[in-house]
Amino acid sequence: MKGQCLKKRFLIACVYVLCILRFSPALATPFPVKGEIYDSNEQQVGVANVYPRYVEIFDNDGNRIGKVGILVEKGIARLFLADNQKEPLLVGYASGGKMFDKDDKLRGTYFWTPTWSFVYNLEGKRAGKVKCIAWPRVCAAGVGGYLLNLFEGGGK
Repeated sequence: MKGQCLKKRFLIACVYVLCILRFSPALATPFPVKGEIYDSNEQQVGVANVYPRYVEIFDNDGNRIGKVGILVEKGIARLFLADNQKEPLLVGYASGGKMFDKDDKLRGTYFWTPTWSFVYNLEGKRAGKVKCIAWPRVCAAGVGGYLLNLFEGGGK
C-alpha cells in the first residue's frame, strides 16, 4: 500500500516537472533562426527560416516559396530543394558549392562563411546574400535556389 502511494507521488512529480519544462519560456526553442535575404542591389527580397534539419524560404510578404534539406543519395549527402506546392516538387539540388536545377544543369554557385552566405550566377556576378548564423551551407543553398529562380515565384 505504501509502495503504491509512493509510485503515484513519483508519477505526479514527474508530470509536474515535465509540464514546467514544456511551458517554461526560458527553455523555449530558439528556432527558427531568421536570416534576411538580399539581392544583388542590397534590397531585401525575402527571409530564410533556419531549422535544425531544413531551411524554409519566404518572400517579403511572408509567402513560403520553398524548402531545402539534406538527403543522402547513393552515399553522398546533397542539399535538395523543393518548391512550395501542395505536392512538394523537386526543383534542384546543391553539391560542392554549386547549384543545379532538376535537369542537372548548372545554375550558379554559393559560398558561405560563419555569418554570411553568398550566391553567384553563371557569369560570376553576385546574385545576393543572406546572413545565416546557423547551418550556413544549407541556408546558402536554399537562398541560392530562391535568387537563381529555381523556385516557382521565387527570385527577383
